[in-house]
Amino acid sequence: MEQATVAIVGMGVVGSTAAHTLLLSTQGINIMLVDINESKCKGEKQDLDDAVSTSGSSKIISGSLKDAGQADIIIITAGIAQKPGQTRLELLETNKAIMKSILQNMQPISPSALIIVVANPVDVLTSYVHKTAGLPNNQVFGSGTLLDTIRLKEILSEILAINPEAINIDVLGEHGDSQFVAWSTATVDGVPLEKIKEFTQTERHKIEQQVLNKAYEIIACKGSTSFGIAACIETYCHAILYDTKSILPVSYYQEKNGICLSAPVVIGKTGIEKIMPLILNQEEQEKMNQCIEKLKSFN
Repeated sequence: MEQATVAIVGMGVVGSTAAHTLLLSTQGINIMLVDINESKCKGEKQDLDDAVSTSGSSKIISGSLKDAGQADIIIITAGIAQKPGQTRLELLETNKAIMKSILQNMQPISPSALIIVVANPVDVLTSYVHKTAGLPNNQVFGSGTLLDTIRLKEILSEILAINPEAINIDVLGEHGDSQFVAWSTATVDGVPLEKIKEFTQTERHKIEQQVLNKAYEIIACKGSTSFGIAACIETYCHAILYDTKSILPVSYYQEKNGICLSAPVVIGKTGIEKIMPLILNQEEQEKMNQCIEKLKSFN
């Protein structure tokens, strides 16, 4: 994608960290900063301008929501941040109103734009954006459980004493309290995980809780999460900009269920290019069904 523009809507801690991460990792793109607080946006641009000379050929620009609607990739991070002890779904009404305003002010959105929703609760908000933005299914998705999956691989890599890149396993469903791990599909360099090490139900549950609780622990310590989710945003943008056909978990619209939730897909220059087959055992399918019913109740 030549001289692409990536618009980041929302210059809070996640948006600004994502902009810096993209600046360090990409070449020859425009990174557009957008925020309702023009002074904040101006300050972030000036600060990031100072990093441009040491980071390559990408350029920091600022723009309006109208401008953002014409970008190649639109990343929406704007919203009220999750507070200590607060669930992602408790953010819904406030952040849904913010999302409605953003979409209205971006119109008309470029028909070729790809929208990545990062604001929480990401699954419900991605469903809302999918229904409202007027773009095809493949062009709208949420960050979903990618960060949870990364955290899971980190934990398993320490236990197994191997590189996390060798581990193929996913956290699925809601990016939230009903998420679950697809243990039955897990492999290590193509070998079923259970052949490398068998985990008891108690051990699996403990690991799942570690993954689930990490965000709450970070928020309790420093007030927000930023570096991990910024890395996820960069991962998605890299897959799109360089058409890598990467298999990644995203929150996407599933027509048969009428909601967005996370499962693995192929990401390339046109967004979601293929839905990967999902083969779950009975217990995992029941957990997926529970996620579906929970999210339906919020849509």
